[in-house]
Amino acid sequence: METKLANPEPYAHVIVKLLQGAIYQENQKLWNDLLAYQTPVNKYFARIAIEVIIDRTDGYAFIKQMPLDDEDTTIGLVRRGSFSYELSLLCVLLRQLLDEFEVSTTEQRKLYITHKRLKEELEMFFKEKANKVKLIKELDNQIKEVEKLDFLKKISKDDIQKDDIQYEVRSIIKAKITNDILEEFKRKLQNENA
Repeated sequence: METKLANPEPYAHVIVKLLQGAIYQENQKLWNDLLAYQTPVNKYFARIAIEVIIDRTDGYAFIKQMPLDDEDTTIGLVRRGSFSYELSLLCVLLRQLLDEFEVSTTEQRKLYITHKRLKEELEMFFKEKANKVKLIKELDNQIKEVEKLDFLKKISKDDIQKDDIQYEVRSIIKAKITNDILEEFKRKLQNENA
C-alpha cells in the first residue's frame, strides 16, 4: 500500500529543481517562488550542509556543498570530478571572455558567442598543428559538456551552419570558476608554454 504525503511544503518544487541544477530568473515562476520561500529553502539545505547561492543581479541560483572540516570534506551530494585539459581550457576561456565583456560593455547584459569564434579563440592556445586538429575534432563534444555544466546555452536553431551557431555564456560560470581557479589555470598554462 502506497503512503501519500498529505501536505508537501509549498516550496518542495524549488528544492527539487535546485537538486537538479541551477534556477534562472528567466523561469519567472520558479525564480519568484525561490525568492518568496528563500528562508525555509535555506534552512532546509543548511540542515544537510548545503548552501543556496542566489545572485539576484545576474539572475541565477544554485546549491553548493559546505565543508564539514578543515580538509574540505563534504556530505558527498555532488561528486567532484576532474576536467580534461581541453574542457578546463574551454571553461577558463569562457570565463575570461565574460570578464572582458563585462569590463568593456555597458549596453548589453549577456555575452553571445558563435561556434566559429569559440574555435578561433581556442586555436590560439595550440601551436602544434596536430593539437589544433585534435581540438577542433573534439570541440563539439567539449561544447556539449560545457552546456551540461550550464556555462553555455545554445541560442540558435539546429538548421544553421555550425560556425554560425550562437551561444549565451551564462554568468553562473563566474561563481563556479572563481578568480582563484582562473589564476591557477593561467599559471599552469604559462608553465607548460615556458
